[in-house]
Amino acid sequence: MAGLANANRSGSYQGAQHKTYVGHIHYAAQKAQVGKDSPLGARDMTSHWVNLQVQSVEQLGGSVVDSLLEFGEYRIRGTQIDVTRLTRNVSSDKSKALEEKGVEMVQADLNDKDSLKRAFKNADIVYGVTNFWDPEVLKNPSLEAKQGKTLADAAKESQVRWILWSSLSNCTKESGGKIKHVIHFDGKNDVEEYINSIGLPATFIYVGCYMSNFGSLLPLVPKDDQSQTLTLPEVKEDTLLDLVDAAGDTGPIVRAVLKNKDKYVGQKVPVVGDRLSMKQIADTFTRVTGKTTKFQTMSQDTLKNQFPYLNNDEFLDMLRWFRDFGYYGNLYGPDGSGAVEAASATGVRGTTFEEFLKKSAN
Repeated sequence: MAGLANANRSGSYQGAQHKTYVGHIHYAAQKAQVGKDSPLGARDMTSHWVNLQVQSVEQLGGSVVDSLLEFGEYRIRGTQIDVTRLTRNVSSDKSKALEEKGVEMVQADLNDKDSLKRAFKNADIVYGVTNFWDPEVLKNPSLEAKQGKTLADAAKESQVRWILWSSLSNCTKESGGKIKHVIHFDGKNDVEEYINSIGLPATFIYVGCYMSNFGSLLPLVPKDDQSQTLTLPEVKEDTLLDLVDAAGDTGPIVRAVLKNKDKYVGQKVPVVGDRLSMKQIADTFTRVTGKTTKFQTMSQDTLKNQFPYLNNDEFLDMLRWFRDFGYYGNLYGPDGSGAVEAASATGVRGTTFEEFLKKSAN
């Protein structure tokens, strides 16, 4: 459950410290000199490109690209995966918009290792994300982990030096088998374990629950008295969620990680800006919008009759995971209680939920 900056619009990146980026959207760098301050260290540029490869989806990938282009340190080559049309093409409007920002677009397919190897050619760094909500994956949920492992193999065989993998907890293992249907968590963690098993230097990026889900995937139900109800099954008023402005905060934290490889290789880095109970989330809506908002646990009748799209094992088990184990499990302290502090340790202060709502209202 878990969206590009201006940089140099002319496409001309000058100077000694510029690295380059490939860009579900995918991203690789152009020729540039790398000095001692680079995360990869000094190297002979007579036969190498410095490439930062990002395989990204919607808010996550867009945030990473925006952040890196903003500071002009990276050039990006991108391969877009268009999940709405099940095509992998570089002629879509989204691809063209990226090209206008200086991103070089190439074609690749997560199911085709050879196409990924072509996209990763000379790439030193890969930021990888798979998309469980791709209609192709929803038909065959095990495909997400397979795609991630294909990406990892392509990176390994392309002699990529460092992969940043967007991972999540393995709910089945960490719950002792009590929570066993949250495939979009487990699958990403399976890929994390696989990356470790093949000896590819890696940092694992753990993105929190999207703040943007509230009012879209997570329903706000209007009432006749102009108030509204935040309602979900399984969770309670005191159930805590680790929340993130994915579009705003993922990129800055990834950039902070990229600037300090030695510190972060082998680490699990959370991207989260706030930790609130369901009641606190509802209270924040009241405070920011002026519309009284109360949380209410959704009844089974309401779930079945009004929100059937939520009535599936994947979603319900995810909510049980949040309720009984926390979003991050015990990864950052009991029930993930230290995740916000761990994210702040990167030097990036995450967006609070109140700040997000105020920003979204403008």
